[in-house]
Amino acid sequence: MPETASKVNSCEHLEIRIWIGARKRMRIMWRMGTISIAFYLITIFLLTGCATAKKITKDIMGEARTLKKKIALLPTVNKTGYGGKEFKGLARAFLKVSLRHYCDDQIIKDSGKTRNLLEQVPRLPSGQLDNLALSKVGRALGLDAVLEESLAEIECVAENRGVWGFRDTCMLVQLSIHVKAFDIETGALLFYKVVQDEVEVSEHEWQNIKGRKGYNKKVADLLMTKTTPVISKRICELLSDKQWKGYITSVSGDTYTLTAGNDVGLVKGDVLEVFGAGEPIKGQAGQFYLVSGPKIGELRITKVYTNRAEAIRVNGKELQKSSHVKLKQ
Repeated sequence: MPETASKVNSCEHLEIRIWIGARKRMRIMWRMGTISIAFYLITIFLLTGCATAKKITKDIMGEARTLKKKIALLPTVNKTGYGGKEFKGLARAFLKVSLRHYCDDQIIKDSGKTRNLLEQVPRLPSGQLDNLALSKVGRALGLDAVLEESLAEIECVAENRGVWGFRDTCMLVQLSIHVKAFDIETGALLFYKVVQDEVEVSEHEWQNIKGRKGYNKKVADLLMTKTTPVISKRICELLSDKQWKGYITSVSGDTYTLTAGNDVGLVKGDVLEVFGAGEPIKGQAGQFYLVSGPKIGELRITKVYTNRAEAIRVNGKELQKSSHVKLKQ
């Protein structure tokens, strides 16, 4: 019996020590909970990539409500000397379809009115777009960003490729595309990227393209299929990280009109924060950039239509002089 009692006491002491140790570890884990979560998310990011990490972050921390962004396309520019309007039209069509495919939280505006207004945006003596004029048009259309695509260069190159001793001459057509994205709130350049790719063609096709003899739609399709997804994915990634911003376009009595509605996800009762407008900043080559000031008040949405909404003032004054509004979380 004494030996049995001793074993029981030893077991009881062991259980107590385990229980105390477990409690200590729980307290440490509780205090370091946020660190553990951060470490876990970093690990997941390294192992699975950004998209997965973002999803897990939303699952753990909760997801703030987001509104869709509106983007539009400036007229495509064809500087290649090849294909004329057909090549330019093909590039624009490919870009529109690709953006709609990859940009889940963005709206591509391409109505006749939108195209007409953007085609009238003037250029400065430097050749650059008048960014203040572009920002004014963009606000009236409720846009977050405007894209400009330029077919910069098409080249025909003959290269020897393959294992040494068994090389073949490859007839290649290379296309370079320049893409810019302009921020409507500030007028600044958000994004500039040069995308280049190539396709292999027959010697006959190569000679015709090099001599600018006619337009080969099959080759043009192949070039756009290779270059356009690269452009669209990068633009979609960039804009998905930006917060939606809207603009007050008119005031009638106590009613403020916005160039966004249920198309971006606004609903009746939403509260919007209003931010003041600072003095424009002069940049190079005659450019001016708009600067947003501090929060000056709030609006509450009272009516929502397809692509506009009406709101009343909650607090603040001279809200019509705002630079932009954003959804209050």
